[in-house]
Amino acid sequence: MGSALFSILDDCFPRAAAYRGAKRREVVRENGAEFHSPSFRERHLQCVWSDPRLRPAHLETSRGEPVAVEHPGTWNTEAGPDFLDAVLLVGKERRRIRGDLEIHIHPSAWKQHGHAGDPRHANTRFHVVYFQGPEIPGLLQIPLQAPLAANPGFSFEDIDISAYPYAIPTGDFPLREMDPDEKIQWLESAGEERLRLKAERMALVLREKGEEQLLWEELLAALGYKNNKAPFRRLATLLPLPRLREIAAMPKEAYALLLGLSGLLPANPSSTWDAEARRFFRFVWDFWWKQSEELKEKALERADWNLSGLRPLNHPLRRLMAAAHYAFQTLEIAADRERLTRFPPGFWTTHLSWKTPCKPSALVGKPRANAMVANILVPFLAATGRECPELQKLPPEPLNAIARQTAYALFGPDHTPKTYRSALARQGLIQVFNDYIATRRLADLASA
Repeated sequence: MGSALFSILDDCFPRAAAYRGAKRREVVRENGAEFHSPSFRERHLQCVWSDPRLRPAHLETSRGEPVAVEHPGTWNTEAGPDFLDAVLLVGKERRRIRGDLEIHIHPSAWKQHGHAGDPRHANTRFHVVYFQGPEIPGLLQIPLQAPLAANPGFSFEDIDISAYPYAIPTGDFPLREMDPDEKIQWLESAGEERLRLKAERMALVLREKGEEQLLWEELLAALGYKNNKAPFRRLATLLPLPRLREIAAMPKEAYALLLGLSGLLPANPSSTWDAEARRFFRFVWDFWWKQSEELKEKALERADWNLSGLRPLNHPLRRLMAAAHYAFQTLEIAADRERLTRFPPGFWTTHLSWKTPCKPSALVGKPRANAMVANILVPFLAATGRECPELQKLPPEPLNAIARQTAYALFGPDHTPKTYRSALARQGLIQVFNDYIATRRLADLASA
């Protein structure tokens, strides 16, 4: 990603630099290659390592020896190595090695963070990194970049870092002494930094995927909400836009493809369904049935979805119809965000489930659309060099648990919610969580 694009992103999000402390952008060299600071965090890599659903099945050391994970180690929330007492099987002979494990984005961070000679790292045996680089003597280096790239369904955006262990912050914050306007400015600058990082992530994969496919994957992931982002994104990679449009000529046909691939298509209609449901089901089933076996074999399983506790309006059965409409107007949505909530009447606008009719309801409501504007459309416009909307006028998305927790930690129990009323300020709360609360860097915040 060239310096011209970095300049464009800085122009789109001018206050992001204030949140970063106006520091120069860090550039690290490994093996003669130059890497700009990536837009994910070590925290994301820790989540990847701890979760067997995210951790690549096929790992190798930097010297090409196969690695099998017998035990990833215990996540250490205190000072010292990231994971304690890991057990890995290394090499063709499967040497069983036990020890602590440290995770960095670049191998050089071992020295930069002062781990060499630190007695707390006396038992560290493994160095898990994203970028491959010079090895640290005495440590087995395990790079993640290639094995993660080999999984087309993987995205750092889908990792909910709040779902993994972290230290709850306590104590006083100097932000509490700021006047209200200063607090808002600081939070909004953090919000611009969050959007800039999202734009940077998109720009990194833009050349590989192309504009429409990138936006298609991001829109589908957003339709999955928190619990089903991964299977929705997987559908977008299993059925890329060119293939979908080659097979389907209208949203109803696209829905049949997506529902069939999702593994959520019922085998038979139920006697409890009304006549409209039965007609629509027959159309969907007939269209899916005639597809190639190669496509059908890629279908997900019902177990891939988290369906417990979902509001009926948010069920994947309905959201997939929204995706089917988006498939034929992807770039138009980027230019006209009103299209996120504009759908013609159809079966799923008048039904909560196959058997439950309802009054006419949008497939995507305003709150979800507001979240998609801020988290997807604005970064996409920036990443592709298009004109960004006025950030101060972005519609605010609903507060989530992370934002509420961060506001409590920063401002105490008696603060006013007006401080984070804007869309940018709410984005800023999440960025502060990612940078300071989830990563346990509260000392940096206190001394800023």
